[in-house]
Amino acid sequence: EQPPPHGQPNMTAATSPILLKWDPKSLEIRTVTVERLLEPLVTQVTTLVNTSSKGPSGKKKGRSKKAHVLAASVEQATQNFLEKGEQIAKESQDLKDELLAAVDDVRKQGETMRIASGDFADDPCSSVKRGTMVRAARALLSAVTRLLILADMADVMRLLTHLKIVEESLDAVKNATNEQDLANRFKEFGKEMVKLNYVAARRQQELKDLHCRDEMAAARGALKKNATMLYTASQAFLRHPDVAATRANRDYVFKQVQEAIAGISNAAQSTSPLDDKHGHPGIGELAAALNEFDNKIILDPMHFSEQRYRPSLEERLESIISGAALMADSSCTRDDRRERIVAECNAVRQALQDLLTEYMNNTGRKEKGDPLNAAIDKMTKKTRDLRRQDTFSSNSAMTFIVHLN
Repeated sequence: EQPPPHGQPNMTAATSPILLKWDPKSLEIRTVTVERLLEPLVTQVTTLVNTSSKGPSGKKKGRSKKAHVLAASVEQATQNFLEKGEQIAKESQDLKDELLAAVDDVRKQGETMRIASGDFADDPCSSVKRGTMVRAARALLSAVTRLLILADMADVMRLLTHLKIVEESLDAVKNATNEQDLANRFKEFGKEMVKLNYVAARRQQELKDLHCRDEMAAARGALKKNATMLYTASQAFLRHPDVAATRANRDYVFKQVQEAIAGISNAAQSTSPLDDKHGHPGIGELAAALNEFDNKIILDPMHFSEQRYRPSLEERLESIISGAALMADSSCTRDDRRERIVAECNAVRQALQDLLTEYMNNTGRKEKGDPLNAAIDKMTKKTRDLRRQDTFSSNSAMTFIVHLN
């Protein structure tokens, strides 16, 4: 398996640096390609770790041929990642150092895993050797995940380079001094637009987050629509530069094109400005939301009002559950974990209803009764159970890294 193709586009380099709104230390997987590339390695490592120490005869001793085969497959897969990673690093101008460091880390962790898995295959009954291999597997998967994410970031940098060139072409169109100059500059702008649309469309299909995918589609649509209006608006302004309406119309269209370009940039990096209001919780965010929810359920029964508190608590919880449902629906979430997430979401929902009932029963009382305290404890236990699923189910690699033991 290989990371997604990268390399620098054959175009004029943008003068100012490209700023990536992305934490290079994050292990958040944002594209389906990275998930798909990780899956085989995760499967191989998982199978190796779960290899039974019992042979066909049921005797618990001796070498494991199956474990040796699996260990060899993990070693080969790691080598494939190394070769492709080195190739991407050579082609990347912006993330070369980071990619080379990630490749070195994969090489280091791969060697540790090779030794540990070989020792385990020779002695599959040893819990110590199994534990050593599990730790090595966890480190290897983290290293490979980071390499793939950096390769993905390099792909985003390529898109941002296209965006920068389109922005420069847009400025050139705006600064045209006559209609012939406008025609020539708009022709160049159109060529860069075609390149950008191709790269942006590919990125759109890659995005895991449906909200960001929709944002990308909307931004591409807005860019195409306003770009077609750009020429006529600019032409009208050049013909009637003293008419306020033509200037205002041209400036409006330019602003719309600029906003569409910014929308493509944000969606490509999964950093849409709308995320805070309409986005779905990502890695770690569900845990934070559940922490906040736990604080909100501690109420004074003396002043409890169902009309006031029930709608807000139910709405807040449903928002959290929606985020958990997105995790459950991930193509890389194991079936057993998906079922567990659904069950725990239902349990949290029921616990809230039980808690609200107890608050109603205790309305006007100065002290919380035992049933109410028990309901609060149950509620926090259920949110704690759901909180454990955060991060773990968004992709199978993270599930494995966290839960290896």
